[in-house]
Amino acid sequence: MYLALSDEQKMLAQTVRSFVEKELPSAKVRQIMATEDAFDERLWQKMAEQGWMSLTVPVEFGGLAESWLTVAVLFEELGRGMVPGPFLATVGLAAPLLAMAGSAEQKARWLPAIVEGKCRASVAYMEPDASYELDAMSTTASEVNGKYTLSGTKMFALDAGVSDMIMVAAKDEGKVGLFLVEKGAGGLTVEILDGMDLSRRLTRIKLKNTPVEKIDGCNDPRQALEQALNCASFALSAEGVGGMQWILDTAVAYAKSREQYGHVIGSYQGVAYPLVDRALDLTSARSAVYNAAYALDNRPDEIAEAVSMAKALVSDSYRQAGYTGVQTLGGIGFTWEHDMQLYFRRGSGTWSIFGDPNWHRERLLKSIKM
Repeated sequence: MYLALSDEQKMLAQTVRSFVEKELPSAKVRQIMATEDAFDERLWQKMAEQGWMSLTVPVEFGGLAESWLTVAVLFEELGRGMVPGPFLATVGLAAPLLAMAGSAEQKARWLPAIVEGKCRASVAYMEPDASYELDAMSTTASEVNGKYTLSGTKMFALDAGVSDMIMVAAKDEGKVGLFLVEKGAGGLTVEILDGMDLSRRLTRIKLKNTPVEKIDGCNDPRQALEQALNCASFALSAEGVGGMQWILDTAVAYAKSREQYGHVIGSYQGVAYPLVDRALDLTSARSAVYNAAYALDNRPDEIAEAVSMAKALVSDSYRQAGYTGVQTLGGIGFTWEHDMQLYFRRGSGTWSIFGDPNWHRERLLKSIKM
């Protein structure tokens, strides 16, 4: 297995970085974060014009889905730039799920809209007991004369407040089923929750006899949801690698320039050694993400193992990088005025999304039968 970026992937990384530096300076990121939904319609359309919404959408629906390593390159740069909004929810999770589970009509309606930036989407699968296991859900679907309604509560859905449609997992005749809820449907309530990460919004979704459309384009909705969650965990891990890179670059630059007692602080072992550890963590994390990309592209039987390995490693490493970054900068690292705290908050806030490291390590052990 040889993993190296192609010239096109390197060009994509440069393009995304240039775009983020131009369109999303720190002041703009903070301005978007301060809004109710952490969303900017103008920015979303500009990102769609770049073609980034298409990287997880099949070609037959106007997308450019080809390589998950390309997806990793995109999300790493977005993570490095602290890009806010529903990109992860829409491109990292909802689009892959719809592509795998949707009917021909559902895919034809929604996937091209995602590519064009005309649709934002989310997926709701967790419930108030906060279990990652799909069997724990109690939201139920009721069917009368071929029409379905849902009743129940979903927790921690990403950016559902700005979503045009939400895909909801619910019990359907005792099994996991998938249903599509359009924005403004009767009985649908979306509440924004407080969270560590200010760049995206976690939401609570309440459904009370809400009319929905069954997603029935696959034989096993549960398997499709599990695979889509693998894709989303992978994308989030790639995003985390980008955040770790920003923290390390910023902390090292500060350690090389800040003087104390007549010496730059980077010359002191107590400052230098943790930064070396974080550099090693970053190398391992990026390698794990690239390995997961290879599994997604070439080794379907190894996807769960590779993704869980990457998610567990990146989640812990990103949060630890945040600690080290803040400690390296000292007092200024704790302040609202410095961007380090934004990355610290994202690393801490995303630690448990799509499964915390303990859950992923447990799944990894089960997959290798230990």
